[in-house]
Amino acid sequence: MRKSAANETHWVTLGLVAVLAFAVASGFAVWWLLVRGPTKATEPTSTQGNAIAISQGGLETLASLGRPIYWAGPRAHETYELTQAPGGRAFVRYLPSGTPVGSSGIYLTVATYPVGNAFAATRRVATQAGVVKVSVGHGGIAFYRTRLPTNIYLAYPGSGYQIEVFDPSPAEALQLVKSGAIAQVHEQSQGITVPKTAAVAVSAADLAKLQTRLGRNLYWAGSEVGATYELTQTPDGRVYVRYLPASAKVGTPHLYLTIGTYPLADAYATTKSAAAKPDAVDVPIAGGVAFYDRSRPMSVYIAFPGVDEQIEVFDPSAEVAHSTVARHLIRAVS
Repeated sequence: MRKSAANETHWVTLGLVAVLAFAVASGFAVWWLLVRGPTKATEPTSTQGNAIAISQGGLETLASLGRPIYWAGPRAHETYELTQAPGGRAFVRYLPSGTPVGSSGIYLTVATYPVGNAFAATRRVATQAGVVKVSVGHGGIAFYRTRLPTNIYLAYPGSGYQIEVFDPSPAEALQLVKSGAIAQVHEQSQGITVPKTAAVAVSAADLAKLQTRLGRNLYWAGSEVGATYELTQTPDGRVYVRYLPASAKVGTPHLYLTIGTYPLADAYATTKSAAAKPDAVDVPIAGGVAFYDRSRPMSVYIAFPGVDEQIEVFDPSAEVAHSTVARHLIRAVS
């Protein structure tokens, strides 16, 4: 959806007000001015930022360096445009096929801002007049201003980052935030990433046959009435079983309970070592080790002695992920 130059100027001004209102002077408007040039009545032609086209793998590699980057998940036939700005800010913009990097068009963009005590700052603004609080999962807080519904800000407990989601359609921006589609980009070892290979719907019997064919354990959370089991395999041996509600289509970008099984030599020792790090939180289980990182509470990692596989249990609700593991629901397909 394309806006007029006048509308673009209006959005820039409001975005700056929204950001400065809670002392985070590094929001979308500041980025827009940095990358697109000064605000004028005519469409800006200057592109002063370092926007580049980047693949999902490139985003995962960048995220593996220790600084979170949030996005709306993979989308077929769209180009991911990455802009990095001073102060650690990062912007992932989704360009329609054929749209050049640096285009002045306005498209879905997810920004990540380093902000001290981001959760408290975001929660404080969410209670102000003229602000609408948005319900999000795994303990997060989100809001948008009634005068600027295209821009939604969110943060999670214990995180030093605030996320801003912009879409020219307010309804689309709201749906993305409420559905849990906004998440960190992770490399393989750090979190569930929707694989690049095709996903298919399978039955419990199909999963059992696959486990036999692989000659190793394939983990899941057991049968669930009414759920569709979505299976994805990658060339390097990773296997993902995702639990889709009846209303969801295979391949949907929305986030649901997912069990990943990763071949990993000495998985138990590796996972136990990671569980001993300062930011790790133990999840008690019988006969194995399980933990989650405070910065990524939606993902719980599990390993068992003598098994060269690590299991990841992901759910957009951290509480569900933790309870699924603690209740010993994760097991090999039988």
